[in-house]
Amino acid sequence: MAECFFHEGRPAVTRCKQCGKPLCSECKYITENGIFCGEKCAQSFGVFAKRAEELEEKRRPEGRSKVIGFIKFILFLAIVYALYKVAMRFLR
Repeated sequence: MAECFFHEGRPAVTRCKQCGKPLCSECKYITENGIFCGEKCAQSFGVFAKRAEELEEKRRPEGRSKVIGFIKFILFLAIVYALYKVAMRFLR
């Protein structure tokens, strides 16, 4: 890995989760969301994560309804096929 962005000559041990700056062990800003170079990047990532979660919540119901609709269609085709097979047996 590279040297610390803030301390010349110190080896970096990780990178900021938001901006990717290499950080030494002294410069790490650790939060529940990850390791950052400072509070500004931690807050920016928090905003990003919240927006991503909101978008995912909006997408979920629509995606599920499409899958459920597809499953219902396949079951309908299976029932039609079974009825066709039964009808062909009686017509022979």
